[in-house]
Amino acid sequence: MRRFLILLTMMMLGGTLMGNAPLKEEMPEFRGFWVDAYNTGLHTKESIDLLVKRAREANMNALIVQMRKRGDAHYNSLLEPRATNQSAEFDSLAYLIEKAHNESPRLEVHVWVNSHPIWPGSGWPEADNHLLNRFPEIQTEDVDGNRVTEVGYGADWGHPVTNDFFTKVLLDVVKRYNVDGIHFDYIRYTGEKWGYNPVSIERFNRQHNRTGKPKQDDALWKQWRRDQVTAVVRKIYVNTTALKPNLKVSAALITWGDGPKDTGDWVNRSAYRSVFQDWQSWLKEGILDMAVPMIYYNQANLTYKQFYTNWIAYFKDHQHGRHGVIGIGNYLNSLENTFEQIDWAKDPSLAGNRAKGINFFSYAATQGRGTEEGVKWNDDTFYTKLQEKFPTPVPLPEMPWKTNPTTGHIKGTVLQADDFAWQDGAMIELYQDGQVVRSQKTDGTGHYAFVGLEPGVYTLKATSIGSPAVQSGRLQVTPGFATTFNFLMGKSSAPEVRRIASLSAYSEGMEVILLDHQISSVEPGIITLKSAFGNEQVRVLLSDTRFPWTPGDIVSVKGTLKSGANGTRVIENAVVRWTGSAMP
Repeated sequence: MRRFLILLTMMMLGGTLMGNAPLKEEMPEFRGFWVDAYNTGLHTKESIDLLVKRAREANMNALIVQMRKRGDAHYNSLLEPRATNQSAEFDSLAYLIEKAHNESPRLEVHVWVNSHPIWPGSGWPEADNHLLNRFPEIQTEDVDGNRVTEVGYGADWGHPVTNDFFTKVLLDVVKRYNVDGIHFDYIRYTGEKWGYNPVSIERFNRQHNRTGKPKQDDALWKQWRRDQVTAVVRKIYVNTTALKPNLKVSAALITWGDGPKDTGDWVNRSAYRSVFQDWQSWLKEGILDMAVPMIYYNQANLTYKQFYTNWIAYFKDHQHGRHGVIGIGNYLNSLENTFEQIDWAKDPSLAGNRAKGINFFSYAATQGRGTEEGVKWNDDTFYTKLQEKFPTPVPLPEMPWKTNPTTGHIKGTVLQADDFAWQDGAMIELYQDGQVVRSQKTDGTGHYAFVGLEPGVYTLKATSIGSPAVQSGRLQVTPGFATTFNFLMGKSSAPEVRRIASLSAYSEGMEVILLDHQISSVEPGIITLKSAFGNEQVRVLLSDTRFPWTPGDIVSVKGTLKSGANGTRVIENAVVRWTGSAMP
């Protein structure tokens, strides 16, 4: 095979020298590796140098690098403990970005985070700031109350704290690192028997006027769990891209079993039916920029070979205006079969549609014999053959909705005034010219977002049982940007304050609500908020110190006004709710 490729290369070069037409320039495409944190590639400067060298020599243009495995961090996280197999003195993400961005050709860096699994089932994390020790109540359960899933302990998307915490983890990365993208893995449930967290069941029953524990095959209960996953994807998409509009949001996606026969057959596939990962709807809604389905099949097995063929055919025709990148399982295949899958991935579908690129799993597991046990690790032949397959570098394909946006977004958070709780399940209606154009229920954290709106003026109306309806003023949607409008529903004896300077008008000991201010600094049990209109600041003493905060978080607080040192005002015993983010 290699001799043939060398001879063919010589013939092509000879033809060019003899005056024949030059080779056709290759189209832009995504070419990348998944680089996992369990194996070599990310733990030292030397391993990162080698990773970047191999990627450039193979004419790759992107790296999807695992920075969160099980509620831990391979970077300097402000929220989660350092991974046990990562030196505390070395910021692998910062070093990788430097090497990938500052040398030529530039490589994109996408931060890969495991979403649902948060610790192996064989033990318990020691770090006090691990999610399981902060909030053990967020674990998913099966229908019988068991908590160890097939991937260990898992966070349940139906518990609002899971949504809140995971969103902050991603926003922390985006605020402090110059990443090109964020990449979800395990953004799903483990299977249809999971998702029975008691808080999720209570929320489901309350919103659907039910009692008891729903059955596994209850269609409404299945859709509930699907909606919980979609809600967190939507929330993270609209808030991370509000910070950095050019940020690319992608995900590694399930393709278990045979591919869909047609559009309607999608609902019978495992992603939708069993693990509640409706990634086709995410592409349609525009809350995923790049889908990377893990089409990992052993080409030597005739059944699996057909699965691969069917999935790539379906996927090329169902990208819904976003980018589809085919995930190839080179770890299962011989080099020859991996390269056959590359060719098939690059070919157009019968309808003439093409994928936007390929991504290899994995950088470390370079080839195999059909099972994980047959993997060959870090074989230089793999990287050399890639260079022969991709003889020249190519640019990444343009995302026109990023480079030349024509739509914008509206997002916000709804809070209850009396107890300052997240307003779960409030109905938000979006109006234009007096007509309802969209509607959506808030998630467990009171969040809503309308993505991909045409430019223009809109208004919002929020309704919830037990509270009077609340309407917004006129909201302008601008292409490429997100407009934020936060609601406070119901009544409270506490006055609503919108400027720190206005706190001086209220008496000591009075309960106040301070809306939508940015955190400038964080200390144990204390956050400091700054004014957007001047130099005023106020210290806020937290009533619950389990919830972590970072500079740049925008929050609303409800607490008791006190006098601090030098006559400054302090808000004590404060309930704090996240309502947005800004660059610190």
